Amino acid sequence: MSQQISYREFENLLGYSFNNQDLLIQAFTHKSYAKLTQTKDNERLEFLGDAVLQLVVSTHLYKTYPDLNEGLLAKVRALLVSQPTLARIARDLRIDEFLLVGRNEERNKAMQRDSLLCDALEAVYGAVYLDGGFEAAAQVILADLPEWDEKTLRFVDAKSSLQEYLQQRNHERPIYKLVEAVGPDHNKLFVIEVYSKERLLGRGSGRTKKEAAQQAARAALDGLEKDR
Repeated sequence: MSQQISYREFENLLGYSFNNQDLLIQAFTHKSYAKLTQTKDNERLEFLGDAVLQLVVSTHLYKTYPDLNEGLLAKVRALLVSQPTLARIARDLRIDEFLLVGRNEERNKAMQRDSLLCDALEAVYGAVYLDGGFEAAAQVILADLPEWDEKTLRFVDAKSSLQEYLQQRNHERPIYKLVEAVGPDHNKLFVIEVYSKERLLGRGSGRTKKEAAQQAARAALDGLEKDR
């Protein structure tokens, strides 16, 4: 299969055909590969795509849920653009099959790989925006976003929900511990574990400590629900 056919296959998955396919190739190009090949990496596209993603999701939530207050809108948005959500979208689009990375990067741990996939997905969104404009980017992004309902709303502020869950059952309050921080300062990945009375309840990762703690709390709630 030629690379051109492969990119066409990705465009079919994405639901968008590029006028300038060089933008798509750049979106797949990690800096480790760009150094080897003397080509442009995807970091600037990632920067742009992150901003487009935030605006598209914010606008969608504002128009779709008029009864949600500002605080809840922000929490729902944070969930929808979180690393686990974006990594899941990236895998559904099979970005891992198209990503161009250097040899050292290929040997990174899976958790760091999630970070690469998220960066590449945001770069793709940035590329779509440059190629087709805001409306094209919005259509692509909204087609990928997961649906949520009132049942999943408790997971938006998972830390509060976990504390309430434990208090109702007379368990000790949750304790969050930072166990790992990897990557450069501008793109660090934090790993946090949450405990109650020395029992590990969940583990999460994110680009900020706050996001990682929320992911750990969500993992804990998932586990506690399954144990019921």
